[in-house]
Amino acid sequence: MDKIERAVDDIRRKWVPDGRLGVFEISVTRDVGAQHAAPLHLVGLTSSHDARDALRRLANDAELVDKVELIPNQAADPAAIVTAALAPLHPEPRTSVARVSEALHGEVLDVLEQREEWLRIRAPDGYIAWVNVGYIATGPADWAEDWKERATARSLSADIVITDGRRRLPTGARVALRRGVVELATGQRGAVAAGNVRREQELRVEARHLALPELAQKWYSGAPYLWGGRTEWGIDCSGLVQAVYGARGIATPRDSDQQFGLGKEVPISPTGIGYESGDLLFFAERGRVSHVALWAGAGRIVHSALSRGGVGGDHLYGDEPRMRRLRENLVGVRRIL
Repeated sequence: MDKIERAVDDIRRKWVPDGRLGVFEISVTRDVGAQHAAPLHLVGLTSSHDARDALRRLANDAELVDKVELIPNQAADPAAIVTAALAPLHPEPRTSVARVSEALHGEVLDVLEQREEWLRIRAPDGYIAWVNVGYIATGPADWAEDWKERATARSLSADIVITDGRRRLPTGARVALRRGVVELATGQRGAVAAGNVRREQELRVEARHLALPELAQKWYSGAPYLWGGRTEWGIDCSGLVQAVYGARGIATPRDSDQQFGLGKEVPISPTGIGYESGDLLFFAERGRVSHVALWAGAGRIVHSALSRGGVGGDHLYGDEPRMRRLRENLVGVRRIL
C-alpha cells in the first residue's frame, strides 16, 4: 500500500500542486473487515482531468478498484451568483472554520459539487472553496453568462434603495446599470441613495490615472484587517493588492505567496532605490511569503496589516519596532507590467 500511496502523491504533486486552485482528495483503502489479500480501492475525487487519467492508469496497472470521481459533476447547477452583499468562502463545508476569501455581490462562481447546504465553488480568481447556499442563487451556465454580460457596473460603497428597504454593497460588487436604475443580482431594482455606482470601464480609466497606492488609500483607507477579506468592511494584504490591480483590469491570484510569482523581479534595495510606485514588496515568516505591500515612494508603503489595525500608509524605514521587523523579513520585490 505504501508504494501505491506514494504514486498517488506523485500524481497530486504533478497535476494539483496547489490545493487552493484544484481538488485532489484521493485515498487508498481496503474494505472494512477484508483479508489482507482483498483488492485495494482508489477512492475520492479530483477536479483535474489529467490527474483523473493518471489515477485511472495507476488503478489499471496496479489492479485497484477505481472509485475516483471527476468534478464538477452533473448533480448540481453549474453556476452560482452571489446575491448577498458578500459571501464568506471557507476551506471546509462548515462555518466554524475561518474564511479564506470572499465572493462579492454579483460575482459568478463555478459550481464543482454540492453537499447538503454547501457548494464547493471556483471563484473568478480560480480559488476553490466552500460557500453556503444562503448567500447565492444557482442556475444554468447561460443564465450566469447573461448576468455577467449585463453586470458591467461596480459599487463604490453604494446604498441602493429598493421597494422593501436598502441594500448596502461593498466596493467592487457587481450590478447592472441602465438609465440610472440599478439591478441587483437578486433581480431587484432601485436607485443609488449613497456612495456611487460606476461603469467598470469608467473606473478603469480613473484607476489608470491614479497611482495604485493612492487608489488603495482612496477606496480602502481605514478598513480593518480581516483575514480572507476583500472589502472596505475588512480586507487582508493580498486582498488589497488584488482589488487595486483588478480596478485596472489586471487579474492577480488571491494570496500573497501566489502573487509572489507575478511580473518581473526588482532588486532589493536597502533604501528603496529603483522601486516604482505600485511595486509589490513581499515579506516572509518562517520561510514562507505571508505579507505583501504596495510601494508608494519616498520610503513609504501602503498595506493592510494586523499590526496597524487595517489599511494605511507606513514608513518602511522608520524606527518603529514593527517596521524594523518588516524590513528584516523582506524577501522580494516584483513589478507587474
